[in-house]
Amino acid sequence: MTDEQAATDADDEPQAATEADNEPKDAEAHPSISAWRVLVALMFAFIVAYIGFVLWRAAVPAEWEFSIEAETEVAEISLRPRTRTQWQVDGAVICARDDLDLGDEFQLDRSHSPCGSRAWRAWRVTAPEQVLELNGDTTVTLSLRPEGGLAMSLRAAEKKSLGSFSVVGLVEDIALGDAINLIWTDIPAQSLTFPFSGTTTFGRAVGWSNIGMLRSGTVSIYTADESADNRTLVDETNLMLGDQIRLGDAAAKESWPKGFAHLSPVDNVMRVVAFGRADSLLIERYGESGYDLKPGRFRKLASDPRVAFFGSLLAAYMTLILGLQAFVTDDRKGGSGTDFLKNFNRWVRRERNRE
Repeated sequence: MTDEQAATDADDEPQAATEADNEPKDAEAHPSISAWRVLVALMFAFIVAYIGFVLWRAAVPAEWEFSIEAETEVAEISLRPRTRTQWQVDGAVICARDDLDLGDEFQLDRSHSPCGSRAWRAWRVTAPEQVLELNGDTTVTLSLRPEGGLAMSLRAAEKKSLGSFSVVGLVEDIALGDAINLIWTDIPAQSLTFPFSGTTTFGRAVGWSNIGMLRSGTVSIYTADESADNRTLVDETNLMLGDQIRLGDAAAKESWPKGFAHLSPVDNVMRVVAFGRADSLLIERYGESGYDLKPGRFRKLASDPRVAFFGSLLAAYMTLILGLQAFVTDDRKGGSGTDFLKNFNRWVRRERNRE
């Protein structure tokens, strides 16, 4: 072997060794690069999937619920058909055009009758636990009297019987006609509470001759979620003096608003509380044609717990990927691919040495 051939062989040996060293590194780097690219590709796939999920949630109809708490001078209620309603009416004067089987001892003289017309006859029972049982499909108007107290007007649909009147331990199931009025000259000491289910109107339209306006109140809109009370507050608005609130739609028989009216003898104010679906709520304000409080699509998405949950997961995953990217070496610059664990360990050692 000549000296020139020996030198050539000596030069080839380091090159072969270098290629041999590089082959295992490239073989190790390839799976690491693929894993990192899969993680990044998953991130973009999750982003696209999340956008599609948000658009789908925006298109799905949401069932909003409302609650109202207000003070009003008048409330008109159309009780739900085929639903019996019981109210305790202690202290009321019963005004009826038909004769009631209550006995002459309970009938008032016309000179002491608050019924207001000779066509109406008046009865008053002083015993407690007086119960009015209504058959349903009845129109009820509750209004504060200017001189104090409360007036209740009851009218049955299609000239049918309203129901019955009873006094526990005294009289039972006295049949009522299709129209009666109840008048309280004073609110009883134990207060009055009338629960109801049916279409309702709080307040009357503002006019120079009209009395019986809504005084004040608050309307809250909720949506169902996974919280303990199964609802989340979405929107809230204050009612103004003279607003008129309409609740319920007689055509939508599967969704009847529910609530109650409460009167206290302390301040002679009628407070009403009601619940129902927000699409059955309409607010009519003086000088306006009316508006509803149905939230828009952005408010719907902002209050959607599923959108918030998956959005938080996606944000956490993106933060993790962006944080690990600092420890990834670009193989185009001659690095070792995406062996970020080694780079991370080197960074940890450097930080320890600085301390």
